[in-house]
Amino acid sequence: MKLTISKETLLEQLTHVVGAVEKKHTSKILENILIHATENNLKLVGTDLEIELSSEFPTQAEEAGQITAPARKLYEICKALPADCFVMFETEGDRLHIKGLRSRFELATLPADEYPLLDDIPIQNEVSIPEKDLKILLEKVSFSMANQDVRYYLNGLLLELNNNKLLSVSTDGHRLAVSEFNLSNSLENSLKIIVPRKGILELSRLLDSTSDLPVSLQISDNHIRVNKDNIRFTSKLIDGKYPDYQAAIPANCNHSIELDREQFKNTLARVSILSNEKFRGIRIRLLDGTMTLHSNNPENESAEEEIDINYSGDLFEIGFNVTYLLEAVNHLEGDVVKLELSSPDSSALLHSPDDPKTRYVVMPIRL
Repeated sequence: MKLTISKETLLEQLTHVVGAVEKKHTSKILENILIHATENNLKLVGTDLEIELSSEFPTQAEEAGQITAPARKLYEICKALPADCFVMFETEGDRLHIKGLRSRFELATLPADEYPLLDDIPIQNEVSIPEKDLKILLEKVSFSMANQDVRYYLNGLLLELNNNKLLSVSTDGHRLAVSEFNLSNSLENSLKIIVPRKGILELSRLLDSTSDLPVSLQISDNHIRVNKDNIRFTSKLIDGKYPDYQAAIPANCNHSIELDREQFKNTLARVSILSNEKFRGIRIRLLDGTMTLHSNNPENESAEEEIDINYSGDLFEIGFNVTYLLEAVNHLEGDVVKLELSSPDSSALLHSPDDPKTRYVVMPIRL
């Protein structure tokens, strides 16, 4: 293999695929990316056996060939090379020589035929959604995914296709996030899939928040695939039954508190400074048109702040993990947030009139 390519082009394409590769793996080849050059294009592939990212783009090679090389080292070398330079790749035996201006690097490689590429996937369902809307739909809920929970099905995000609606749902058992989008096309049957956490984070990173161009979600029994320009994202699905999230969304709450979103967010941030670093607990008290937020920590330090609200009922007190409240409020749109409460032992519902398709549920904690 022998080819020359601009640093900017190579770095951009490496950035797309390197996220799929683990920094340290028991199988050395899974720390590598596949480099496959033909006469007219270059294909880069990274995988960890759970997700696969590939990028294919036109470039002319003096000599076609394929090899695998350490992903992170290759990425760091390319990033460190001077701007506007050209990079030359040339293989010699089991070594990859990289040249850029006056720099020379030599990397150890492994054979391309040992690289574990995904087989062809029989696509059974396909829907289209604007790129920026898919990114928003994922980012609205992904922060609530569990991380390394023994309930493996929570370590991912539920995508539910129902008629012409695409819903994204995540929960870690302490909070729940739900958002939906109306599709221009629909499936004949409803469909639920669970995409692993890493896959969701990588897919969200690839998507452009300003693009109205449609991307297709292609779904099989065991995989999801998204094609965007010259990039192809593929992820295995988690085989499991997701909890009944609809049952966890409070209905007919006794108290509905309307708050200025920015004021509530800033108040939560200030009060959280002196909360217990481990439990992050704050107490919220409602009485006589005032919401009082209070926190303390094992050093006997405390913080308290009041907000004027539309509340005239009896004294109501409830505790929350302030991080969960803050993350929910940060991901809502609009100037107003509604906090709906039933009892000190029941979950709270947060939503915004300006963001009606997104809802957050936060369980209370005892303080």
